[in-house]
Amino acid sequence: MYAYLAIISFLSFLLIPFFIFKCIKNPYEWRQRLGFIKVPKHDKKTIWFHAASVGEINALIPLIEKFIETNKDSFFVIISTMTTTGHERAKALAAKYPENIFPIMVPLDIPFAIKKALKKISPDVLVISETEIWPILIHYAHKYSAKILIINGRISHKTVKSYKRFRFIFINTLKNIDAFGVQTDEDMQRFSHITSQPVEVTGNLKFALHLPEYDRNAIKKAWFLTLPFIITFGSSRPGEELLVAELYHFLQKKKIDFQIILAPRHLQRLDEIEKLLSLNKIDFQKLSEVTSTTPLLLIDTMGDLTRGYAVSDVALVGGSFYDFTGHNPLEPAYFSKPIIMGPYYSSCKDSVSALSSAGAIEIVEKEHLPGAVLELYKNPHKREQRGMKAKKVMEQNTDALEKNLQMIERFL
Repeated sequence: MYAYLAIISFLSFLLIPFFIFKCIKNPYEWRQRLGFIKVPKHDKKTIWFHAASVGEINALIPLIEKFIETNKDSFFVIISTMTTTGHERAKALAAKYPENIFPIMVPLDIPFAIKKALKKISPDVLVISETEIWPILIHYAHKYSAKILIINGRISHKTVKSYKRFRFIFINTLKNIDAFGVQTDEDMQRFSHITSQPVEVTGNLKFALHLPEYDRNAIKKAWFLTLPFIITFGSSRPGEELLVAELYHFLQKKKIDFQIILAPRHLQRLDEIEKLLSLNKIDFQKLSEVTSTTPLLLIDTMGDLTRGYAVSDVALVGGSFYDFTGHNPLEPAYFSKPIIMGPYYSSCKDSVSALSSAGAIEIVEKEHLPGAVLELYKNPHKREQRGMKAKKVMEQNTDALEKNLQMIERFL
């Protein structure tokens, strides 16, 4: 481990000009990346939650809120993220609890930045979500006497092999983690191959979603959703908007009264998507400009996909019809919606597996998508049954929140 620290220290020294350039270009982010963090003054103990991106932060939010409910007088919460989108979500949560939460961008995993950040934050407990195992962060957090926990942990067979290959780094790192809370029995078995520390199955926090209970009629009125069959295609990726165009024309030929809500994964692609829709003779309006009923409503605003799922009759989850590893199907499941996905879902396979085992989701190849949607249109009872099964899967896994919270509280 000490050889690894020396190598990383040397390489980071060589990168000083790059770090200076980044700090000049984006001082807010890169000062934090380098450990220059101004933590608000407080007289409480500190718990530091870390997650990679917006999906992991969304999974942590119910847990953090529950933690604050019972520990707000004794603990101050730091939330760090790897991505800027995750940081924005953490900032939104911090705005609800300004006296209890402070969001940061996670420091680079280099000795200088990590040591500087740890001295400022001085965590009593460090809670890391999923597989964000950073050797230098964990090494120095342990050295500075923080308890270190993995929650919502998951690990693949391939990653286990990689950890064994680089055991001179990771075996010592894993020894410094006090306990592992993992998603499945398979994860427990895999972690047990690479650590002798306690490992327990605490479930998948992503099932413990806490989404708003929307006024669906109000959304329909505001969005001019007046037709009887509404399809939401969420988190579309390149190539999938053309599938939406094909579905649009297919349903028109069948003389079905439908409306499609299309929510791209990345809003910077809006110009490209609008051109594609126009070239394919799609009658559409953007959500920010909608003034009347339209066959296709293009969401061009942040944070509105969940509203789209809430008012839909069928949910299509993108990133899965082409190999973008899929996006989370649990949001439409939360709203009791029948779900269709493509065959590419490696990033959310546990969620898909749970829904599939319950008969709550249908996996189809892209060429069969129109037929699958038509089948659900013709069978309202089937839609309702599949949606109920999806909601039941969510309810059966809600104990993940309590199990993870109990594990954390043992180390406070």
